[in-house]
Order: sequence, then C-alpha cells, then structure tokens
Amino acid sequence: MAETNPNGANQTTSDPREQACWDFYVESIANGRVNAYESAIKAGYEEATAKQITVRRWFIERLADLDRKEMLSLAEKVLMKTLKYKTHETDDNGNEKVKSDLLRIQVDASKHLTSTLGKNKGYSTKVEGDIGISGEITKHVLVKFMDEQSG
Repeated sequence: MAETNPNGANQTTSDPREQACWDFYVESIANGRVNAYESAIKAGYEEATAKQITVRRWFIERLADLDRKEMLSLAEKVLMKTLKYKTHETDDNGNEKVKSDLLRIQVDASKHLTSTLGKNKGYSTKVEGDIGISGEITKHVLVKFMDEQSG
C-alpha cells in the first residue's frame, strides 16, 4: 500500500514543507551558506528525501525561476547603464563628435524597451510578411509611436 503524505499533500494540494524548505533555502543563500539538504531537514523532510530534495520538480522549477529573476535583474541594470552612455564628446577645439558605435547600441536598447515596456504607452511593433512573385518572403517592420497616433 502506498504511503500517504503526513501533511495531507496530494496531486491537488501541495505539501506545506515545500514552502518552508524553499524559505530556508533562500535564507541560506542570503547568509552565504547555501545548503538545500539542511533546508529540507529544517522543513521537516526525512533524511532520505532531504538528500534528494534538489531533484524534486517543485525545487527545480523554483530554482530556475530564481535564476531567471537574477538574470532579468542583471539585464535591467545593463540596459539602464546602456541608456546612460555618453554618446557625444567634445574635442580640444570645442567640436562635438558623435560616438556612433555607442549611439547605435543606445538606440537598439531604446527600441527594445519601447517595444516591450512601452506597449501600454502606445508604442508598438508590427511585423508583416509579403510573398513576392518568385516566392520569396519579405518582412516589413512597422514601428508606431505615440506622436504618430495623435496626428
């Protein structure tokens, strides 16, 4: 006969130890002493289960989500830094020079941000495809900005 979960967890109800284990695990990360096994023991898992906690589906999914959040945070910092690049410089004669390589990077970052974060502000990107006479597919990218809508 199959052993039942002591906390009443089943296919529709999660085991409350999962959240407790995850909380202890995140706390161990914050303290610089990452230890999934110890976190599982603190949450009330038996030793055999605690030794295998990192291969449990719920743990793997939460770990992947944690990794994605960290990567997203780093990407946001890079984008912010990119938007603050100094794209113009003045030479010794007082002439202003455009740093075209940095400006191009900045424009690309700005396009990305307006097409993703700017959707609620009226920015949108539409990709259309055409099939030519010879059968080749050509794409046209249309970018619509707020000021174009109000005209």
